[in-house]
Amino acid sequence: MKQNIYDNPDFFAGYKALRDGDKGLNELLEQPAMRNLLIPVQDKTVLDMGCGLGHQILSLLQQKPMKITGLDISQKMLSEAQKRISSPKVDWVCSALEDFDFGNNRFDLVISSMTLHYIDDLTSLFQKVADSLKPGGQFLFSMEHPVCTATLKPWKDPDGENYPLMNRYSEEGLRKQNWLVEGVEKYHHSLSTIVEAILSAGLVLKNLKEPSPDQELLKLRPDFQQHLHRPPIVIMNSKKN
Repeated sequence: MKQNIYDNPDFFAGYKALRDGDKGLNELLEQPAMRNLLIPVQDKTVLDMGCGLGHQILSLLQQKPMKITGLDISQKMLSEAQKRISSPKVDWVCSALEDFDFGNNRFDLVISSMTLHYIDDLTSLFQKVADSLKPGGQFLFSMEHPVCTATLKPWKDPDGENYPLMNRYSEEGLRKQNWLVEGVEKYHHSLSTIVEAILSAGLVLKNLKEPSPDQELLKLRPDFQQHLHRPPIVIMNSKKN
């Protein structure tokens, strides 16, 4: 059964507080890199996979798309997003990504922010995404970097800096982590597996980014020094011919 951790009251409260006061990875590192790769979406049809509280949808609405479908497994997240976003251009769907009916030649853009590390079978999902894209459509996503999902043990501090202890990188599959609550289920995939899932779906990989903080960002967030030791996020931009 797919875990719906975002409907856990404690997790939901912690995540909502984190994002509403967001000056962290999403706001400062991930989203700027995503926006640099995004196609113009005016008059386009968009699917946001794992839309959460709707932060990305709010940004996309500024470009005047034709329609956005906000897809998320968590009813708590969708209910909160609907309170914040009132637009006839947005349809909300509560479903696991794996169970959603993507259709064919439906979307100009499929976008996903920090969600796909919760998915076991990326190959099947990416094929559905590819089929749902119109010719020339874009599939743009970010997810937790594989070196992070492979880190099972706490960071150590041997000489005044924190270093991640990566474990069994080549062994893919379920990894349980403690984040906000205990037992959060994520899936570890190697970088090559993620790329192969894109290519096997017939998509063309245009960009692969591993954003890291620059000196200006480090002045604002000195604690982001830890992200120089390992990339926290991987972003992939692909296109359907």
